[in-house]
Amino acid sequence: MAATKAKKRYRTPGVVNGSLAYDFNTLERQLDRTGRMTPDLYTAPMEEHAADVIARAHEKTKAQIRQADALAPAMVAAFALVAVMMVLMVMCYVELSVISNSVVDKRAQVTALQTEQVLLTTKHEQAFDLATVKEAALAAGMSLPSESQIYNIDLSIPDNAVVYQSETRGVTGALDTVKEWVGKAVEYFR
Repeated sequence: MAATKAKKRYRTPGVVNGSLAYDFNTLERQLDRTGRMTPDLYTAPMEEHAADVIARAHEKTKAQIRQADALAPAMVAAFALVAVMMVLMVMCYVELSVISNSVVDKRAQVTALQTEQVLLTTKHEQAFDLATVKEAALAAGMSLPSESQIYNIDLSIPDNAVVYQSETRGVTGALDTVKEWVGKAVEYFR
């Protein structure tokens, strides 16, 4: 295992690890691999300006932006369904408020009718109160009847009725009856 691990090189400025011979092909190998040059390991790092930091931050944010996906028909249908449901809910609330106002109006009418019922019941009882009737009759000039104005009818005799029939005159009476029936039939069909 130790043989397969690559040898780690520590690159610290001022410390030599390995050969001091200069490798002329290092830059070419870096250009072939990455397509750009890296700063020399032994040179001091350059100071970054604020503009470079901001530019690098902008590059990162540009790289993170992804393209918008196309809207799925199911999503459009779901949004349309939600919109329709919201409109229906608003309409239901409007209908509920109309019904509530109607109920309040009906309760007010019931209260007014109950008050009117009490007043009319009182007037009805006063109309049939004998003292009130007597006062109204006296005010109109009416008086109680005297004994000479009162007549009594005796209904103790049972009812009876007498039915009178006309006498029939034989053949002439029968002919008269037939003529009457024919006359009635002719009048009926006219």
